[in-house]
Order: sequence, then C-alpha cells, then structure tokens
Amino acid sequence: MSRRRFDSTDVWAFINAMSTPETVLITGAAGLFGGILRQHWRHRYELRLADLKQIDDLSPHETFLQTDITDLGQMTKACEGASTVVHLAAYPGDGGDFYDALLQLNVIGAYNAFEAARRAGCRRLVFASSVDAVLGYWDEGEIGVEEPVFPTNVYGATKCWGEALARVYSSQHGLSCLCVRLVNPFYDPQADHDVEQLTSGISPADAAALLA
Repeated sequence: MSRRRFDSTDVWAFINAMSTPETVLITGAAGLFGGILRQHWRHRYELRLADLKQIDDLSPHETFLQTDITDLGQMTKACEGASTVVHLAAYPGDGGDFYDALLQLNVIGAYNAFEAARRAGCRRLVFASSVDAVLGYWDEGEIGVEEPVFPTNVYGATKCWGEALARVYSSQHGLSCLCVRLVNPFYDPQADHDVEQLTSGISPADAAALLA
C-alpha cells in the first residue's frame, strides 16, 4: 500500500484544524500582524478586531470593537464570547513618551488581556512576543528554545513580563497559553525592503500558522 507524503501545507492544515476556535479576538488588529492574520483567517474564524484605531474594511466574518487595552472593563467585554484571544497590541516605539507608553500598553495592557480572558471564560490566549527583544538580538547562528532570556532594553523586558504572565495564568487558572516569539524584520512582499531583509524575516503564511 502506498503512502502519501505530507508537505508543509498538510501539516499547517492539520494544526489549524486541531485548534480551530469559534470566535477569535485579536488585539492590535489594525497593525501589521493584525492585517496578516485577518488576511489568512477571515474565512476560517469569526474574527473580533479590537483596536483604538478604526478598521473600516470589514469582511462578513469580522466585527470591530474600539477597545482600550489599558481598560480592564473594556477588555473583559471584548473577550466575552470569544474562545481564543490573540494579544498583538504593544508599544514598540522610542518617542518621548516611550516609558509611559510601555508601562500602560505593554505591562498593564498585557495583564489586562490575560485577566480579561480569564474573567470572560476564554479557552486560550496567544501572546505575541519577540525573539530578538527577549533573547538579546543575536547576530548569527541558530537560536534554540532552551536559550535563557536576555533582554537588552525595556521593551524586551515587557515581552518577558508577558511570557511570565502566560506561565502564571496557565498554572494558576488553567488558561491555555501560547507565547510566539516572532521574528523581525517581518517579511512583507508589498513593502520596500532590501534583499537581506526579505530573506531573513518570516512569511505572512507562517506567521498566521504559528499564531493559530
């Protein structure tokens, strides 16, 4: 009897089929990663898009909620009825309000996402972390999952905080948590990147599969 060989498409399809939630809440949905997930998930899930920035180009399976992630009440309301929360919202900039924004969005906002998911009875939370920020911006060689965290700036420390929250809410509250350390620069075939950047990032399809 012949055996059909599985390719990467089969593997991702299997993973997605095993973890398909009914409704997915995406925080920071107006950002780059949010746009990628919408593109790849809009026909697969009922998407609830949470952001302060207005999103107008909604598909039939998308709902927009103008949400301030620093407000626990708003976040809890946004999570109600969702089985999975994908927490993308964060502040990556370095402007004059850098530390104030980091505290509000990356620390309080991350806590609110986990706590709101718990209060609303969500099954799962996916936290978008950063491999470079958490592990210290490696210049060469492969990075193993066993490498100790070594953030070199406050932004990286906030991502470590989010990963620590995932461990706490998983062990103490039974919330299924997944931390995905995404790679930068992000591969975007529509953007004006040089060749080195295009070959060093992660493809949109792979990002969508990792976060599924």
